[in-house]
Amino acid sequence: MKFLKQFLFILLAFGLSSITYAQRTEKAQELIRFINLLEKEYKVLFSYADDEIDNVIVPTKKKFSSLDENLRFLRETTPFNYKYHSDTNILIIPKSGFKMLCITIKDKLTQKGITNSFLKTDQYIFNSDSLGQFKIPINSAVINLYINANGYIPKQLEIDTRKKNDCPVFELSPFYEVLDEVLLENFLTSGIQKFTSGVLEINYEDFGLLPGLVEPDVLLSLKSLPGITSRNESVSYINVRGGTHDQNLILWDGIKMYHTSHFFGMISAFNPYMTKKVKLVKNGTSSKFGDGVSSLIDMQTSDSINSTFKAEVGLNLINTDAIIEAPLNQKSSIEFSFRKSINSLWESPTYDRYFDKTFQNTEVTIQESPTAQQNNDFSFYDASLNYKNQLSRNDYLKANFFYSHDEFSLNRFEIERNRVNIRSSNLNQSNAAGGIYYNRNWTKTTKTQIQLYASRYNQNSINADFLDKQRLEQINEVREIGIKLNLQTKLNKNIAFEGGYQLNETGISNSERIDNPGFFRETQNSIITNSIYSQINYQSENSRLNLQLGGRLNHFSKFEKVTIEPRFNLSYKLIGDLFLELLGEEKSQVTSQVIDLQTDFLGVESRRWVLSNLNNRPIIQSQQVSTGFNYIKPSWFINVDLFYKKVEGITTEGQGFQNQFRFAQDHGNYEVKGIDFLINKNLNQFSSWISYSLSENSYEFESLEPSTFQNNLDIRHVVSTGLTYEQNGLKISAGFNWHSGATVTIPSDDQSQNPQEILYQAPNSERLSDYFRLDFSSTYTFSIFKNIQTLAGFSMWNVLGSSNVYNQFYWLDENQNIQNFKQKGLGFTPNFVFRLKF
Repeated sequence: MKFLKQFLFILLAFGLSSITYAQRTEKAQELIRFINLLEKEYKVLFSYADDEIDNVIVPTKKKFSSLDENLRFLRETTPFNYKYHSDTNILIIPKSGFKMLCITIKDKLTQKGITNSFLKTDQYIFNSDSLGQFKIPINSAVINLYINANGYIPKQLEIDTRKKNDCPVFELSPFYEVLDEVLLENFLTSGIQKFTSGVLEINYEDFGLLPGLVEPDVLLSLKSLPGITSRNESVSYINVRGGTHDQNLILWDGIKMYHTSHFFGMISAFNPYMTKKVKLVKNGTSSKFGDGVSSLIDMQTSDSINSTFKAEVGLNLINTDAIIEAPLNQKSSIEFSFRKSINSLWESPTYDRYFDKTFQNTEVTIQESPTAQQNNDFSFYDASLNYKNQLSRNDYLKANFFYSHDEFSLNRFEIERNRVNIRSSNLNQSNAAGGIYYNRNWTKTTKTQIQLYASRYNQNSINADFLDKQRLEQINEVREIGIKLNLQTKLNKNIAFEGGYQLNETGISNSERIDNPGFFRETQNSIITNSIYSQINYQSENSRLNLQLGGRLNHFSKFEKVTIEPRFNLSYKLIGDLFLELLGEEKSQVTSQVIDLQTDFLGVESRRWVLSNLNNRPIIQSQQVSTGFNYIKPSWFINVDLFYKKVEGITTEGQGFQNQFRFAQDHGNYEVKGIDFLINKNLNQFSSWISYSLSENSYEFESLEPSTFQNNLDIRHVVSTGLTYEQNGLKISAGFNWHSGATVTIPSDDQSQNPQEILYQAPNSERLSDYFRLDFSSTYTFSIFKNIQTLAGFSMWNVLGSSNVYNQFYWLDENQNIQNFKQKGLGFTPNFVFRLKF
C-alpha cells in the first residue's frame, strides 16, 4: 500500500499541476466577471443590460496597466462600445450595424440542449445558456462558427444569416460516438439505444416505462434486456449469459462497486434519478475496461454543469428521496441526493412482500426455540454528491462521493427459570466510494483523462444462537484504490486511437470470531494489478464498416503473471437494412464471491468477497465470441445473436451448491452456448417486443464425480414480451416473463434408516417448475403549478400472484428426517410513486 500511496501522491501532484497550468494558460472568462474586477480595481461603475452581456466570453489577455487599455481591449474582443458617461460611470452599448442571431446546440443522441458549450465567431466568444442556446450579435450575411463543449466533438459551421430561421439547431456528437454510431433508438422503450459496437445504453433522462417498474430502477431495468436473467429475482444476483453476479464489472462513474443493492437484493443501491445513463456490454468490451469476465455495467451521473437551481422529492412504498442541483457560479455546480427507507414509519404491503421473500428459510424466520419471541428492525439509506467545474474552455474537473448503508437487527427473548435471556443478532452492510476525474482537451481531436478513486465495502454480522449459547461475529471487508490515465485522439476522419494505463490495488480481509468455544480466524490478502491497453477504432468512408481492434495487458502481483486480452468488435452493413455483428474478447478478474455456509451472515447474505491466490483460487479468465444479425426498418428491429462463452478458474465455493458438493473444494470451468432472438415493433405511441433465449450452461470440475454436469444457472428457455404506450405524459406498460425451471438436485430414494448425511441423485439432474410472471405499470406526468412538475404512478409485480419457486434444498432435522425447503419469488406486489420536480 505504501508504494501505491506514494505513486498516487506523485500522480495527483502531476494532475493538479496540469490543472494549475491549464488555468494559468487559459484565462478566458465571462465578460460580466471581467468588468466586476475592473469596477473593484478602478473604482468605476459599468451600466449595461444584463441580457445583452450574459454569456459573452473575454479571451486570454495580457495584464494591462490602465483602465483605458482594458477598455480598448474589450472594444476589440467583444461586440460592444464602452463610453464614459462620467468619470466614474461607463456605458456598455452594442456596436452599431449588429443584429441578434439565435442558435441552439443539442446533444445528437439525447436531443437535449448542451449547457456550457462555447461558440466562437471570427472575433468573439460566447457561452450557451441553460437550454443550450446562444444569442449572438452579427454584422455579416455569412458567418463562420466554431462550436465546442466538454465531452463532444467540436464542429465548424458556415451560416447564411439571410435565410429565415428563428433559431437553427445544430447537433454535437459525444466524443465516444465518433466511430460508434447509434444503430437503434427507443430499443424496447424510449431512452434505450443500441450502438453499432453492440453497446446497449439506457438514458434515464428520457426513459420510458418497463412492465412492473414504477421507477427506472438502475439494475432492475437491465433484467428486461435479452440475455439477462436473475434466478432469484434479485438485483444482487444478475446473471448475464449464464455468469454469476460477481463476474459483472459494475462501475459508478468509473469506480468499481462491490455492493450494488438495498434490502438484500430487492432494489438497486443507486438512486435512478441521480444516475443519468447506464451502458451494458455483454461482449466485445472496450480494452480500457478490465475485470468482469461476464459483462460490463457502466453507470454514469451527469457531467453537465447546472446553471439554474433544481430540486425534486419523491416517495414510493419502500423509500423516500430528495435531489438538489445548484450552481455555485457560471462554471461550477453541485448535485446532492439522499434516499431513506420508510418502514420505520409504516410497513407497507410492498415492504411486507419484500421482507417475506428476503428472509424466507433463514434464521430470521426459522425459530430456534418454540418458547422464544423476537422482534426485528431494518433500514437502509444512500447518499451521493457530485461537484463539477468547467475550469476553462478545455479543462473539466469532477469530484464525486457515494455512500450506502443497510442495517438489520434481530432480538430474541426467552424466559428460562424466571430469567429473560436476550440474544441480539445484527447485520450491517456499507459501501463508500469517491473519486476525482479531470479531462483536458488538447486539440479538436485529442483529449486526455485522469481519474483517481477509492472504494470500500464492509459487511459485518453478529449471529447469536439460543440453543448453542454461542455468538459468532463475521466480517468481510474490501478496500480498493486506483488510478487511470486515458488518451483519445482521431488520427484521421476514419481512424481513432485510444490507449492508457490503469493501476489498482485491491485488499480483502475476512474474519470469524466465536465465543463458545473460543475461536478466531482472519485472512488478509491484497493484489496490485498494472494494466496497459490500446484500441484502434475504424469507420469506413460510407459508414458501412465499423471496427474496433484492441488489447489489454495485465500484470498481477504475487502471481507474477501476465495476461494478454485481445478484444474485437465488428459491425458491417451487408445489404439494405441488414447488419452483421462479430464480437470477441478475453477478460480476467481476481475478485470473486464464495459461500462457506449458507447460514453465514444470518443466512441472508451468505456470500463474501475473496481474492485469487496461489494455492487454491486461480485467476478467473474468460473467452467469449458471438455473432449476430440486426435487421432495421422504420419501426421494426429484429436481432439474432449466437454466442459461446467459457470461464475458467471458478471455484465450487463460489457456486452456492446445496447438494453433495456443498463442502467440496475444487476449481474448474463452465461453458455457455446459446442464442438470443428479439423482435421489436414501434408504431406511433406504441412499442412492443418479444424475446427468446435458448442456452445450455454446464460445469466441469475434474475432481468431482461426475465431473461434468449442468450449471446451477442453466435455464434453457427464456421468453419475455412487453407492450408500452406513451402519450401526453401518460405511460402504460405491461408484459410477461416465462422461463423453464432452473436445475435442482433431489435426494436419492435409497436413504439409510437414520441418515447422518443426505444421499443425492446426480447433481442438477432435475428441474423446478416453470416460472411465469405478468407485470403492469403506469405513470402520469403533469404540472400542478407553473414551475412544479408532478409524476404519479403505480405498478403491479406478478399480477396473477403466481407461485414461482426459484430454489429448492434439503436439510436433516434434529430427528434425522429430511426436510424440503422451497424458496419462492415475489407474489403479487403493488407499488406506488409520487414525485415533485421544482
